[in-house]
Amino acid sequence: MKKDGAKSKVLLSDKLHIENKTLFVDLKENEGGRFLQIAELSNDRRSTVVIPFSGLEAFMQSLTKISNS
Repeated sequence: MKKDGAKSKVLLSDKLHIENKTLFVDLKENEGGRFLQIAELSNDRRSTVVIPFSGLEAFMQSLTKISNS
């Protein structure tokens, strides 16, 4: 994933406003490969999760499973 000093290039980006949160969903790429970065901005605090591109299909399946319950 991201290494110290590695520059990430944004390939696709989306922004969501849900209740009092703003979510930034970015498909990025650096010398380590592609990855999905989801950042949450809530009450002036930012949290980020990074999912390697190789795990994106499993992540999407999990989201679909949860949303269908």
